[in-house]
Amino acid sequence: MMFILVYVDDIIVASSTRDATSVLLQDLNKELALKDHGDLNYFLGIEVNKVKNGILLTQEKYANDVLRRVGMMSCKPVSTLLSTSEKLSANEDSPLGPSDATNYRIVVGALQYLTLTRPDISYSVNKVCQYLHAPTTLHWAAVKRILRYMKHTTKLGFKICRSSSSLITAFSDADWAGCLDDRRSTGGFAVFLGANLISWSYVTRILVRVSDTIRIGYDTYRIRYVSDTRIRTFPKNTDTGIRLG
Repeated sequence: MMFILVYVDDIIVASSTRDATSVLLQDLNKELALKDHGDLNYFLGIEVNKVKNGILLTQEKYANDVLRRVGMMSCKPVSTLLSTSEKLSANEDSPLGPSDATNYRIVVGALQYLTLTRPDISYSVNKVCQYLHAPTTLHWAAVKRILRYMKHTTKLGFKICRSSSSLITAFSDADWAGCLDDRRSTGGFAVFLGANLISWSYVTRILVRVSDTIRIGYDTYRIRYVSDTRIRTFPKNTDTGIRLG
């Protein structure tokens, strides 16, 4: 099995055998001018570190760059993020000035990119993203809380390990009408393939529903179905059981 990721003029090749990778690179080199940089260690701000039975994806350098850009490299770190019971509102505290509002949007955009390897901050980042149009001092305080947490956890990352199981497990939840401003719900899901997290998301619903938990569960079922369809291409002796949690 082989996977190829192409981004502009960069190519990442992942294969179950090193020989297959070598053959592919040799064939491509006949048609294109290639430079083999060896084992992957850095790509688009994501650091790839080999660990026992897998790899660890981190964005430590990128996170430190964000902290440095905001002037919070020496901030006091905290070990917790925003509480899921903490409610933000568009009508609390004073609105930020034009320049501060622009800086707010830049920092939140950088935090969104960090969620590529940090699903633990996805919920909090989703919350502060909801006020990009008119941020206030309260929202900026929430962003600074996330940055202080990042200061404490810059070395954390996303681990992908070898797993003999292809069991798909999905979890979902939603806060019913949790937004104080428009009573919309925020829902999320996490999908695992074996022991590895392969898909996750937090979404604010556009419409208020009778039960957004049911809707999130339906979305998770669709993801589970698509994943199961892809898993069916595996060898027949591969375990493809599915459990929805």
